[in-house]
Parts: sequence; C-alpha cells; structure tokens
Amino acid sequence: MTAPEVFEFLLVSTSYETLTVVARAAKVVASNLGFVPTIELARDYMGRRKVDGIFVDMEIPGAPDLIGCVRQGVSNRNTVVFACIPPAADSPVKLVTGANFVLQKPLSEDSVAFYINAAKEIMARERRRFFRHSVNVPVVLKADGKEQRARVTDVSEGGMAVHVVHPVRSPAVVEFCFELAPGEEVCGKGIVAWANNQGMIGVKFQFIRGKGSSYLDAWIKHRQDVSLLDQTHKAHLKTTK
Repeated sequence: MTAPEVFEFLLVSTSYETLTVVARAAKVVASNLGFVPTIELARDYMGRRKVDGIFVDMEIPGAPDLIGCVRQGVSNRNTVVFACIPPAADSPVKLVTGANFVLQKPLSEDSVAFYINAAKEIMARERRRFFRHSVNVPVVLKADGKEQRARVTDVSEGGMAVHVVHPVRSPAVVEFCFELAPGEEVCGKGIVAWANNQGMIGVKFQFIRGKGSSYLDAWIKHRQDVSLLDQTHKAHLKTTK
C-alpha cells in the first residue's frame, strides 16, 4: 500500500465563490491549492514552481493569453489547464484553446473534484516525467562553443539539474554527456530552462542519442521500483505498530 499522490494546483480568479468551491474540492481529493488574483501574479507563480494543474477563471482579463503563455513555456507547458467559463444557460460549453477541461460556472464541489480525478492519470504521467532523482555524477557540458565539466545533482525523464563551474545563460542550447552506470552513456542536447546565481541550471532534454534513452529509462524505472518498495515497507510498518 502506498500513500496517494498529492497534486499541486493554482487557481487564478478574483471570485471568492470560485475560490471557496475549488479549495473545498482540492481538499476532498487531498491536493494543495495556491491562489492568485491576477495574470501577472500567475505568471510569476508558475515561473518559480512546478504545478500539476491550473484553474483559470476566463473572466479575468488576459486569461487566454495566460493559457497561451503556459503552453509556450518550459517547465509547466504540459500542466493540466482547467478553464472556468462564465455561465451560459442556453448555449453549449465551448472549447477553450489550450485547455484540457472546460468547466462552466457556477462551479460545484462535486464537479471540480470529478474533473480533478479525471485528470489524475495525465498529471501523474507528467509528474513521473519531471520527478527528480538525486544523483551526484560528472557531466560534460558544451554551450556557446565552450566546454566545461560539471555535476548532475538530480535527473528525471525530462531533464536534469546541474551544478556548473561557469555560468550558462537561459535559454541556451547545450550538449551533454554523463554516465548513470559504468559504460552507459547518456548523451544528447537540451535547453537551459532556468539558471540561478548559485551556479545551478535546469536542462530540459530535447533528444538523447543512441542507447542513452534506454539507459536512462531503465535507470529511472529501477529507482522508482526501489522507491515503491521502500514506501510499501514503511506503510506496512505503520499498519503493524
């Protein structure tokens, strides 16, 4: 038995009623909810953290642009988008470009929880793609014609965090090569999605050459299996105490 995944959501709205309903639904499905009232704050929020889903009140000025910005971004481009549209009793629910689900207001706790549950498989798959496994392995990076040796501090199906010696701008295309196991090279190209002033950068994989992708997939699957066994063991210990 494993603990259920806790998903991270963001609501963008100025409606207290919408906030109340979505917050209650998120609590029912054991998820966390952040809240901002403007498009600008939403962009800042999503620029600083990864979210599994975003509820966008389409009555907020600039809401369609926000969804477009999400889809054109890097770390949150595959985030599940729930578009909350104004009530329209005599017309069918219209599609919203870039949204995975369209919810018509006024929202109900049951309907929001239903759509969250419907999106869980999508969110879980995306989370697995971005889940970071801690490592400490050397990597050779090449960016802007300059090569340097750095350290990979964590890795996922979709990218890695790297501690660099020489700063690398964001965005920038980089070539990389590292080994997660002896003789199993993972080499390819990626784009620098973020960089901070502590010498850390986040690289989103664009492609991996040769057998590198198979090596990475097998390594991640092994780490996930070990983690699952560990969680199951801990859960068993709790139930037997």
